[in-house]
Amino acid sequence: MRKPAFTLIELLVVIAIIALLLSILLPSLKMAKEHAGRLTCADHLKTLGQVLHMYAQASRDALPETYYTETRTGGAATYFIFTVNPQQPPSKRITASYNLAPLWTEGWIEDGAIFYCPSNKRTAFSYEAYLGPQDWPSVDPAYANTDNPNAVRISYSYLPQSSQKKMTVGSRQFPAVAKKLSQTHPSRSMCLDVLQSRERMSHLRGGYAGANLLYSDGSVRFRQNPEVLGKQIYGSDPMQDPELWRTIVQGLE
Repeated sequence: MRKPAFTLIELLVVIAIIALLLSILLPSLKMAKEHAGRLTCADHLKTLGQVLHMYAQASRDALPETYYTETRTGGAATYFIFTVNPQQPPSKRITASYNLAPLWTEGWIEDGAIFYCPSNKRTAFSYEAYLGPQDWPSVDPAYANTDNPNAVRISYSYLPQSSQKKMTVGSRQFPAVAKKLSQTHPSRSMCLDVLQSRERMSHLRGGYAGANLLYSDGSVRFRQNPEVLGKQIYGSDPMQDPELWRTIVQGLE
């Protein structure tokens, strides 16, 4: 007797049903994955906020010095953390420090992965662009910037904003940079997902076009604003246009 078997038509129907189910489920799975990454990113920022508060308490209210200041012209490199010499051993590798670097060099943070958003994959602002926990900070040549090949970048921009002073950027005024924690205001962000370009945003995929913002009271909020994150308004590289970048940050707050 012949054993019962699927006919070709039945097999094709089953394959079609599986393909249909996958087409329905995959977008949901991508959104769930991005949602999980966004929450982990928020946790990283909360950790940075807690450490910044502890740093200020131990430093007579002072915050880490920012690269971006009222007197600096050119781009707003708020995401830089180190310049390194990869040929040197880890203890001598760092040649210059910026922004949130003291949190790591002074031992407040032991794991460099905290400085990176897990949703920002395989760009110059991802942890994967470097050589791993044992060698961080050290630049992976495959992701090195040709203009600055030894620069170590993180996924977050550092901009503690003052509630007491203003600064002129281009044709507009914005809050100045706060040098002390007591100068900040809970309605103004201190750190946020890097906004170097819209294509490199940490939370662009999976239906989320927005950024996590860390406020000076330690809270983290996910902000979306199509008016400032639209491609035509956003521009190609707002970090090279501080007025545009500050406008985007203000629009997200």
